[in-house]
Amino acid sequence: PSSCARFGATMKSSLRVLVFFAAFFVLLQASSQAKYGKSRPKGNPGPPNSVSGDEDRTCKLMDKGTGAIFDLSAPFKLNKYNKKMFVIEGASGGPFDHVDRVYDYHFALCGATPPQPLDCMGSDNLVKSPVYQITRRKDISEEAKKEQTYKTEPEKDTMHNCLALGSGDPDSWTYSLINKNDPSYGIQIDYKDGQECLKRTVVRTRTDTGREKREVKWIPTPRSTTIKMTCNPQTMNFDQTGESKQSGDISRIVGQTQTVHAVEDDMCHYTLTWDSPYGCPTNKKIRSVADRANDDTVVTQDASGRYQRTTRRKANQSQFMSTVVKLGFFMLLAAAAVVGIQVWRHWKWMRIILPQMSDPNPMQQRLARKKFLKLIQTFGNPKQGMAPSGSRLV
Repeated sequence: PSSCARFGATMKSSLRVLVFFAAFFVLLQASSQAKYGKSRPKGNPGPPNSVSGDEDRTCKLMDKGTGAIFDLSAPFKLNKYNKKMFVIEGASGGPFDHVDRVYDYHFALCGATPPQPLDCMGSDNLVKSPVYQITRRKDISEEAKKEQTYKTEPEKDTMHNCLALGSGDPDSWTYSLINKNDPSYGIQIDYKDGQECLKRTVVRTRTDTGREKREVKWIPTPRSTTIKMTCNPQTMNFDQTGESKQSGDISRIVGQTQTVHAVEDDMCHYTLTWDSPYGCPTNKKIRSVADRANDDTVVTQDASGRYQRTTRRKANQSQFMSTVVKLGFFMLLAAAAVVGIQVWRHWKWMRIILPQMSDPNPMQQRLARKKFLKLIQTFGNPKQGMAPSGSRLV
C-alpha cells in the first residue's frame, strides 16, 4: 500500500484510541470521590433526651423528636448483667498530650457501671463511672515497630493514671441523634460530670487603655465523653463474632472485631466512635454509608486558589462538570487538528472548495459544504480523483 493509505489507516486507529481513552477518563473522574481536602462528618447532633423511663435498664433508646428507636440491648447486656466493659486499646491522645503515651478506654453503654478495671483499683478520688481512661507508655521496641502493633507496658504509677471520664448517675447522661435531620446516622450517648481536668481557655479582656488583651487560663472543667454508635448494617454484630455465646468467653476488646476508635477531640472531652449495626434505627429508613458520606463536609479549592467548605456530593458534581468541560475542550482541539491535517492533505480540492463555500449562490455553497465534509472523512489516497482545473466544482 502507498504511504498515504498507511497514513489514513494510522489516523483511523489513532482516533479509535483517542475515543477510548476519553471515555475511560470520563468514567474514572465520575466514579472518584472528591479529594480536595480532608473530610469530616457533619457535626449536627439533635437535642438531648434525658433518661425518663427504663433506658438505664434496657438500653432501648427512643428519640423524642423523630420517634426513632435504637436497640442497644445486645451489647448493653454485657455491661449490665455480665458486669464487663468494652475496651479500646492503644488510642492516641489529643493535641496537648505526650506523643510517647497511648490510652486505653474502658466503657459501658446507657449509664451501666461495671466494676472498675484492675489498673484503676486503689486510685485516689476515683468515682464510679461508665468510662475510664488508662494512660500507658507506648511500646517503641523494634519488634513493635516492625509488626505495627499497639503493644504497651504499664507505667510504674499506672493506678494514678486512671481517670473517670463521666458519671453513671441517671441525671448525668443523655442521648441524642448524631444528626438531627437523619436518624440513620446513628445515636450518641453523652456522659458528663467526670473527674476534673484543667482546660486551656483563651480569655479576652480589655486593659485600662481599652486595648484588647488575650490571656490563657487553665480552668477546672469536669471531663465528659460522647459515645457515638454510628449506623452501618454491613458490620458484624455479637452473634456473628461469637462474643455473646457464653459470658465466660466474651472478647471485649472491641477494636479487634469491630470498627471503633477513640480520640480526645477537645480538652477534657473524649469521643468514642463505634461503627455498628446497633447504631441503626429499627423503625426508620436507613440510608447507605456511601449515601451519607456524600453529605460530609470537604474543603475544595477553586481556580483562583480560594478554599471553601461544601458537601462531598456538591464537590463531586463540580468535579464532574469541570472534567466534562476540560474533555470537551480537548476533543475540540483534537477535532481541529484532524480537520487541519485533512485540509492540508486535500489542498488541491480545498483551494477550490473553501472560496466556493462563501459564494453568493446558495446551491454552490451547499455543493461546496457537501464536498468539504466528504473530504474531511476521506483518509485514503488523496491522488485518487484529481481536483478539477477550474475555479468551481460545477
